Amino acid sequence: MLFMIETTSSLPLVARFALAGIALSSSGISTALVAWCGKPYVSTLRWLPSDPLTIQDGTKGPEIVEMTTLTLGLKERVTRVYDTAFLVPTNRPFAKWELAEAFTLSPAEVQVEKTERVLPREETVAETTDHNGNVVGRWVVHWDENGTGTCREHGQIVRYFNVHEELLPRPIQ
Repeated sequence: MLFMIETTSSLPLVARFALAGIALSSSGISTALVAWCGKPYVSTLRWLPSDPLTIQDGTKGPEIVEMTTLTLGLKERVTRVYDTAFLVPTNRPFAKWELAEAFTLSPAEVQVEKTERVLPREETVAETTDHNGNVVGRWVVHWDENGTGTCREHGQIVRYFNVHEELLPRPIQ
């Protein structure tokens, strides 16, 4: 804006517009890079007990991991991962884990699921809520009859996480 307002400058008007455009573009690009790099950073990680409804035959259900990240506007996004087996290492820079795109059950699990006639099916593996607690996205796995799961996004799920594992009280898996 200073280039636009400056009237005593010897630069032509087109050059002033070009300089202002370059300055605004640089600012926008750097802000976008900071947002992309910082998006997966987990500010809070909590272990939640499993849902009592998932406990069958006296066995304990899987623990739930709750990770809090922030948006560019510093609004909280809380992602609950209901099965930590779906948290896998990622190749994305500035992230440690991602939600798996595919998963395969062990042959024993496939046999049990077939016996109980629960294959094929869909289930929610993770979900993200906004600062008001409204669900904004889900990570859903579709299991085929052979126990191969294919995951897809519904809404705006936080999929990548940057967690310092050495600060965890115990391993995630």
